[in-house]
Amino acid sequence: MKINWKYFAGSLFALLGFGGCNKIDIGGGLAMYGQPSADYKLIGNVKGPDGKPVEGIQAVFVPREDWAYPHENDTLYSNAQGHFEKGRLKYDWPDDLKDAKLILEDVDGPENGSFKTKTLSRTNLKVEQTRERSGDWYKGAFTVSADVSLDKDE
Repeated sequence: MKINWKYFAGSLFALLGFGGCNKIDIGGGLAMYGQPSADYKLIGNVKGPDGKPVEGIQAVFVPREDWAYPHENDTLYSNAQGHFEKGRLKYDWPDDLKDAKLILEDVDGPENGSFKTKTLSRTNLKVEQTRERSGDWYKGAFTVSADVSLDKDE
């Protein structure tokens, strides 16, 4: 008995589900595999109550409230000019940015002054779209910025 390998391989691949993995139409709806994402740039400035820049402030950006991977939160530190910036952050499920927050904490002790921790909610963050969405999954690029004044911690 001679096996026709072309038909055997085709049947095997069909049984394993190969050949239609990208898009499947199930009952009138299109099921697509993947996850929406967007690119972000985080920019901010930190000042004390006297209006002077504050160095050594930790800024942690939390893109959504139920963020399951705290190790993936982006942590930045303000420089001598009180500025922090990081580009090309990529997050999945960008529609959840409505719950985003920025946590600013003085982690260097009294070295640059002592300041109270401050948390900014989405309403206190400026979000600007810098690149349009493309296709079904890429939601575009955004710049998230905040200018923050911290209170002294006595």
